Amino acid sequence: MSAGNSGDVLPVMESFYTIQGEGYHSGRPAFFIRLGGCDIGCVWCDVKESWSSTGHPMKSCEEIVAEALLEPSRFVVITGGEPALYDLTRLTRLLHEKGFEIAVETSGAYPLTGEWDWICVSPKNLKRLYKKTWQRHMS
Repeated sequence: MSAGNSGDVLPVMESFYTIQGEGYHSGRPAFFIRLGGCDIGCVWCDVKESWSSTGHPMKSCEEIVAEALLEPSRFVVITGGEPALYDLTRLTRLLHEKGFEIAVETSGAYPLTGEWDWICVSPKNLKRLYKKTWQRHMS
């Protein structure tokens, strides 16, 4: 987890309403929340601008949820960067309280916090899978 980040505010690189383009939920309308910050640095990354955790607006969890509520879908995808760098307990709790189903896209290299309905893990050869967390979520 990012040092000093309690999860009350998060670096939001961008957020937008779109159609999920891949995986199990492909074709499903979704509100994407892309957090800034990733230390893996995959050469094939299509959003290198998300690597830095600085330079992005810091938004409170309440602000993020308010933006999500403006869109018609009640499906949220939290991605990055690497969202597991942050404590997402508060954000996911607030989203669930408002009736959202929540997915996360992560490398699996770090412990995952929060309440999730769907976890998409894309392991990277540059970082090992954090097995302790994933064994708990997979059982």
